[in-house]
Amino acid sequence: MKKPSWHELRFSREVAAVCALAFAAACTGALGDPTEGAGASSAGEPGEDETPAGSDPPQFQPAAGMLRRLTRTQFRNAVRDMLGVEVDIQQLDADSWNGNFAVIGAATVVTSERGVEQYHAAIESAVDAVFADTARRDQFIGCTPSGAENDACVRGFIEALGLRAWRRPLEAAEVDRLAAVAAKAATELESAVEGARWATVALFASPNFLYRPELGAPSADGSLRLTGYEMASRLAFLVWNSLPDQELLDQAASGGLGTVEGIRAAATRLLEAPAGREAVGAFAEEYMRLDRISTQAKDTALFPEYSPALQAAMVRDMRGTWEVLAFDDRTSALDLFSTTKAVVNTELAQLYGIDAAGLSSSAFEVRSLPADGPRVGILSKAGFLSQFANQKEGSPTLRGRFMRDALMCTPIPPPPGDVALELPEPPADKPLTKRQRLEIHRTEPACAGCHSYMDPLGLPLETFDAIGRFRTTDHGLPIDPSGEFDGVPVADARALGVTLSSSASVAECLVRKYYTYAAGHEERDVDERVLDALTASFEGSGYKLRELVLDVVTNDAFSSVAPQP
Repeated sequence: MKKPSWHELRFSREVAAVCALAFAAACTGALGDPTEGAGASSAGEPGEDETPAGSDPPQFQPAAGMLRRLTRTQFRNAVRDMLGVEVDIQQLDADSWNGNFAVIGAATVVTSERGVEQYHAAIESAVDAVFADTARRDQFIGCTPSGAENDACVRGFIEALGLRAWRRPLEAAEVDRLAAVAAKAATELESAVEGARWATVALFASPNFLYRPELGAPSADGSLRLTGYEMASRLAFLVWNSLPDQELLDQAASGGLGTVEGIRAAATRLLEAPAGREAVGAFAEEYMRLDRISTQAKDTALFPEYSPALQAAMVRDMRGTWEVLAFDDRTSALDLFSTTKAVVNTELAQLYGIDAAGLSSSAFEVRSLPADGPRVGILSKAGFLSQFANQKEGSPTLRGRFMRDALMCTPIPPPPGDVALELPEPPADKPLTKRQRLEIHRTEPACAGCHSYMDPLGLPLETFDAIGRFRTTDHGLPIDPSGEFDGVPVADARALGVTLSSSASVAECLVRKYYTYAAGHEERDVDERVLDALTASFEGSGYKLRELVLDVVTNDAFSSVAPQP
């Protein structure tokens, strides 16, 4: 890589300084502190305004408009879609997770000074990759810059690029500032192309690229509604997990996103595009917290095959199964818990004990697990099982706790600070199964209450170890995989999956989780009427995930906002 010149370093620092000031203004200036008033768009703790049992739910009230930072995945996708360059998101400021979703935390995350530097470095590197290839650069700019102060080529380039990157037309003053950066760089670096390069860096390093406002504007009836461009952005980042394309921006400009019919038509087009699978895959990745897979260390002596490649395959399998059922099979979302389909490569097929012929580490295929086998549904996938485990063994408690929260919408409070969380190790000459050790643990009064809600859900999955391999014994003793789901006894993991696949309460919880994900705030009492309507339409559709997406985006709750506090 060419060592940057003093002039280039100077311009890099100038652009970084301008962007750092802009970040500060965007986060703490006229738009207000993004952490302030977050409770207005969060579920929070039950309070005085909680709906009394048996009464009608309160009228819907929109959540406050927010300023949201792109999640790391959204940033990567947006850079890829505009520049054709892949960004290593592990080198970026971490996402903030609120309500178990990064898209909710995006409204309250604080970008550190180091984070600004990381974003700037990633952007500069991506722009450099484009400009290093002459043919690619010329096609990207689309004209021949002159380096003049009022270069029509550069100004037109900035306007066209800025419309997509900032998801709205640039104001004249904004074009002037970016054109001034280009002219100054062209003069000092003696290159009109370098001027265009630094204008590109400045445009992508702006908070107008990294942050997306959802603040709304007064509508004809006086309520605040998302503007056409805000709606285009919200739709695209929900369905594609990336920025809107030109057609969607044109619809925003023409007012086409101002009606339910226009929104449904636009969302349908986005869903039917190849990137539309993100509408379900990206949700599944956050909902199932697949980001944690790569952080789960395992005992290398017990699990030598647990490599980064296998972990990545676990993520792809989980996402891919959601996508296959939603877009290829178009079947009920509840089939997620009883399906025998898996998206596997060689390593994952071997872990699942199925034929790996025709596969490789990089070649994935949709395969079917044995129809009478012990592994069915997403809860028997390694991507779920390996998360809720320690370095040596699985955890029925952690697995059950996740199911309570994510699948049943009944979160378990954290244990008291003075309670010992570790299970006592049995004597070497008197081995015990995990079930037996948990039974001893539950003799503690402080532990019994919560564990009775979690352990019976997780115990049917005890036939899978810390990375999701099937087993029949634990410390040499036979495993009893019986358990319980919502008062219904289940014999094993297979029976658990089948039971969940006919649960209306699981379907209702899925609606609640997708709504919070799409709306970008935790569930509130005032969302109850919206959730009731969405749940009814979800049931009426046969629990189709694609229909749930369309019902959510065409609901008034998706396009309305309240004033900032």
